[in-house]
Amino acid sequence: MRSDPLGSLQSRIRGLETDMRKNIIYGALLGILLLGFTTPGVALADGGGKGCSNIGTWFGVAPFPPDQMPAPSVVIPPPPWDVTYLTGWVASALGKSNNEGTNIFEYPTFDPTFGIEDPPFSLAARIGNMRGNWKRTGGNTFDYTFMGFAFDASNVPVYIAKVSGQVTLFNDCQYQYTTALMDVFLPFMSPFYDQPINPEPISLGEFYGYRAKVDLPY
Repeated sequence: MRSDPLGSLQSRIRGLETDMRKNIIYGALLGILLLGFTTPGVALADGGGKGCSNIGTWFGVAPFPPDQMPAPSVVIPPPPWDVTYLTGWVASALGKSNNEGTNIFEYPTFDPTFGIEDPPFSLAARIGNMRGNWKRTGGNTFDYTFMGFAFDASNVPVYIAKVSGQVTLFNDCQYQYTTALMDVFLPFMSPFYDQPINPEPISLGEFYGYRAKVDLPY
């Protein structure tokens, strides 16, 4: 009786394919179970696995009073702290998806001069509200960019600030750790295409934010 090497090979391939399909299914089920046990947060309806939702309003917080905040180079220990103070900024992350959306950033107490005595910084009296976008990069991590104008005392724009960084949510999704780098453009420049006037990004430091909740008065 003659052997059929081609048929034997096809049979082995079919067997390998069956084993691979089983391994893929088992691996996927194991991955889902592990995610369920190891990753805190809410399930996403439109992909991205599991993780915290960035959507909400976040207030800047620190363990120091605003007039005693250390320099940006000083590393602030992570919360929880014995006492918590507002630092002056608030960010609102909006979106129909838990994976991307828009944000609004307000920091009325921010010093737009950075203590620099040369224009355009020395001309700045305040910085306006900023608008931008955010997107998920991992389970509890996000990238963001927003922009806004710095104005002089007569509300004339003196420069454009473009801030980008990363956000990590932690502690049951109630806190965020944020990094921030800023590029500067003159008012007639395009922040989308032109190179910034600063030779390298300006570090704004590292920050912590706390998620605002519905908290009725006593």
